[in-house]
Amino acid sequence: MGAVAWADRGLVRLVTLANPSKRNALDFEGLLELEEACLAAARDRVRCLVFRGAGDRAFSAGFDIGALPRSGGAGERPDEAVERAMEAVEAVPCPTIAFVNGAAYGAGAELAVTCDLRVAAPGASLGMPPARLGVVYSAAGLRRFLSLLGPARTRELFFTARPVGAEEALSLGLVDRVVAAADAEAAALALAEEIAGNAPLAVQGMKRILRLLESAHERGLTDGEREEVSDLRRRAFESADLAEGRAAFLEKRPPRFTGA
Repeated sequence: MGAVAWADRGLVRLVTLANPSKRNALDFEGLLELEEACLAAARDRVRCLVFRGAGDRAFSAGFDIGALPRSGGAGERPDEAVERAMEAVEAVPCPTIAFVNGAAYGAGAELAVTCDLRVAAPGASLGMPPARLGVVYSAAGLRRFLSLLGPARTRELFFTARPVGAEEALSLGLVDRVVAAADAEAAALALAEEIAGNAPLAVQGMKRILRLLESAHERGLTDGEREEVSDLRRRAFESADLAEGRAAFLEKRPPRFTGA
């Protein structure tokens, strides 16, 4: 089995992030498998797609820090692979549900936010740690959180890098439901089955229109602004702080950032 597996339950497809030894973290190959799972769901006319993490400890710890390059250089950056996978999730015609059954950090939290709906178990936590790693998060990823949470809550989540538990996530609007642990997966699947039982053209049509309405409120960046964003992210990606953030994470110690 690869890093991503799926199984059909009637009209619903359950997609499992299956790397429990690394808390379901995704590397380049895993992100590609996630893309392929989304393309397959569209091709197979699935009525509702549910994402979950294998086991009960984590939804997904995000991008596998061990797969980060030690310094900037040639080759694809992790954020580029993450963005392609998130775009594939957004492009799935049917509604998508994240069953957040444990820790969801970084790209794992973004995957949950990218889904249309989020059901969490009480032990779930969500966090965005790029500030602790020396990473400037992508504009597309920040936009997803901004659209869901608004400016102030997005700033706090990213500036502090502090994870929030399930109940706080519910109060922030980061998840839509918190269900008792014994019933959480059944509740997520029941919601998916309820959606799948409705007229697919109507549901998918309304999903598409809602996406268009959300986008209509967002002004696209100018060419100059896009260039500025790219430069800010490149400088962080090539920095000594990124190497220090990676090393501190792997060595399980506080990072010592210098701003260089």
